[in-house]
Amino acid sequence: MKLISIALVMVSASIAGCLHSPPTYPGAGGDNIDPALYVNSECLNLSGRYEGKGELLDGDATAQGWEKTRRLDNIFPFSSAEQVSTIDDASRSVTGRFDYPKEGFVSLIQDRLFQSKFIYPNGRSAIQRFSFEDKNRFVCTGADGEIIWGGASKGGRSEFGPNSSDSMAMLYLDEHGNLIYEKSTQIHMSMLLGAIPTGTAKYFAKYRFKRIR
Repeated sequence: MKLISIALVMVSASIAGCLHSPPTYPGAGGDNIDPALYVNSECLNLSGRYEGKGELLDGDATAQGWEKTRRLDNIFPFSSAEQVSTIDDASRSVTGRFDYPKEGFVSLIQDRLFQSKFIYPNGRSAIQRFSFEDKNRFVCTGADGEIIWGGASKGGRSEFGPNSSDSMAMLYLDEHGNLIYEKSTQIHMSMLLGAIPTGTAKYFAKYRFKRIR
């Protein structure tokens, strides 16, 4: 009986030490941003002409090793699969590779609604409309602030067991008018048997898209 009690204590301690990290996206509760507090806040105007390839300013080991650049045409929220297909078709080179856009033009259409036009090396272009109108999902912290959004996945599996994830993205302008994009993702892993939490893997990257004068 004593050995069983000791074993249970050890298992409990192991689980407590590997609990999943709390989510970090707006509306997730805890210390995260509450969208309800910003429903009347003005949204940042992203209008401008930017380079199509963003350079990594900061990031985890994965970003430092494999994701040192980012495409301008995939940092904005897509509204449909058709938008993704339009970008893919326009950016495809003669060799079948998806090229980075040479540059992009972002224009404010109305409050919280933007349109972007991307120009590619192959001479083609693509237009994407993106909206931050859903105030429960997209948080605008002011005209000189950030636009922040994110959410949680419905879950998935790996060879080791069930997992889930949550992510957060942020857009803002630096002091020179360059567009800054930050992205963070958490993958919460569990053991195959009993769905016991085994910890959270965290990823982070920050990119700068230079403004073209």
